[in-house]
Amino acid sequence: MATVQIKREILEAIVRHANDEAPRECCGLLMGQGEIITHHQRMKNVLESNVRYAMEAQALFQFFKDLRAANQKHLGIYHSHPVSEAYPSETDIRESFYPDCTYFIVSLKNPRSPLVRAFRLLSDGAEELSINGVD
Repeated sequence: MATVQIKREILEAIVRHANDEAPRECCGLLMGQGEIITHHQRMKNVLESNVRYAMEAQALFQFFKDLRAANQKHLGIYHSHPVSEAYPSETDIRESFYPDCTYFIVSLKNPRSPLVRAFRLLSDGAEELSINGVD
């Protein structure tokens, strides 16, 4: 199984974001230098939905502008599944527009024990990645 590297504090931050937005899905973007995810950017779920998410086009434009200025790479996207498993839905796969990114899903199905899983989303399905939390 391939591995994705992410700072532990970023993993903790995306779980907090999921809890803050529950019962709605949260969403956000992940970046870093090299191949280690070192930063995140919370994004507003403009759908305000419990089962889908979408990011505002202007906010995405600003994110990529800031990303270039900071000399960082867009490495991932995250969102939550407030009441379902941490596995990509058909919609998640169909609407995955960044094939080079890792997609993280936070499940709050068991609120006392959130589960985070990572995937490479492909047109024909999902490949799970091992998560390596780094300090």
